[in-house]
Amino acid sequence: MQFLTAKTVLYLRVAGLTFIAFLLLKNPVKVANANITVLLGQAMNLPIVQATPGNPLFGILAVFVASSVLGDLIPIFAENIAYFETLVPTRLLFFFVLGSFCLISDYGLIANNLVFSYSFLEIWLNFLVYNNLRDEKYYRAKEYLEQHGEELREMADAQVMPITDLDR
Repeated sequence: MQFLTAKTVLYLRVAGLTFIAFLLLKNPVKVANANITVLLGQAMNLPIVQATPGNPLFGILAVFVASSVLGDLIPIFAENIAYFETLVPTRLLFFFVLGSFCLISDYGLIANNLVFSYSFLEIWLNFLVYNNLRDEKYYRAKEYLEQHGEELREMADAQVMPITDLDR
């Protein structure tokens, strides 16, 4: 089996986003001036967000990040794999489009270092989850075939009807 399972990566994502939501409430300047966000912003020639500690938008952003955490935490506890098999590719598409928009556009409200850094983080984590989900799906199918392979062969053989009269 692999080193990190999809469930482990999802728990890491939940823990990381919880930490980001906490930092957005306690010290948003630390998030805005984090080395990785500034580095990615400068590398991609994006405007750097100048944050003030009392900006209420960071509180709203923390609520949205926390709701994203809850949206993942409940299906993780329920072990709803089908939910993540459909949601993760959709997330990947959305964050690829958002990251591309940040690089192409000059619209400063969206095309800035914080949005791009968050998109980059989400793309990376969701790609890890997607690959692990795909591998786990393969292992589940392989295990099912090993357990029920003989039954499936018998059912397939019973459905095959040989044609005996070819002279007509």
